[in-house]
Order: sequence, then structure tokens, then C-alpha cells
Amino acid sequence: MAIRNQIEAIVQSLSNTPSFIYGSAAELNVLADDTSFPCVFMYPLQPFVIEPKANGSVDNTFTVYLEFLFQTEFDQYTSDNETYISQALHLANEFLVKASTYREGEGRYFKVKAGEKAKCAPVYNKYDVNTTGISLTVTLSTMYFQTY
Repeated sequence: MAIRNQIEAIVQSLSNTPSFIYGSAAELNVLADDTSFPCVFMYPLQPFVIEPKANGSVDNTFTVYLEFLFQTEFDQYTSDNETYISQALHLANEFLVKASTYREGEGRYFKVKAGEKAKCAPVYNKYDVNTTGISLTVTLSTMYFQTY
């Protein structure tokens, strides 16, 4: 899906140049074994809304679930991983800023509404390779999707 490609392009522009993986939880667990960290995991899009506009265009609104993760050791305590949470939160904030200004063609690709909250939660000791970071759930609307 095209939106996955746009999100991957934004992720690749972040500081620390994180890797990008897309897939279901089971696929991400397998793919994480061969990935370099930090990494951004993107789950399949859930739900998306198609909204026709009066001017003939269509807005598509997507709920995106991402995890910004660092590889950690199995024997580390939660308190030992707080630095990774902080770094992952920085990447998530940077992602939101870059998503709101990301351009394709003549205009911004995504509309990130001011005042709309993105949900964020710490993620500890996840996947076989043991990762720590944060999850981010955000709603993104595509702009200029199509005019018929």
C-alpha cells in the first residue's frame, strides 16, 4: 500500500536512521532477528476511513500503529531501559513533525490535525531479540488523494 511507502520514507529521514519493518506481530518477531536497531516496526493499517469531499476529492484517514524500538539485553531491568524509552520518544516526536511536513508533488502528503492526540506507551522486553521503546498510535489523513 502506498501509505506504507510514505511512512517508510519519513522513517528513513529520522535522526539515528532507524531501520523500517512492516508486517503482522508474528512477521515482525521473525524479521526482528535479522534487523539492525534502532528500528521502527509498522503494523498493518487498521481501520481506514474514506471521506468524499464537496470539491470532488477524497480524504483517506488511516490509523497507524508504529513501534520505535532499540535492542536491549535480556537481563536488564525496566529501570535500566529508561534511556531507550527517552530516545524512542524523541524519534516518535520527530516522526510526527516530519509526517506533518512531508511533501509529495505540490503539497503536503499528510494532514496532522492540531490538537488531535497520538497515543503513546512504553514497550519493554518485546520480541525474541528483546527490544525496548515506545508504541505510537496516530491518525493520519492523506491530502490530495485524487480529484475526479
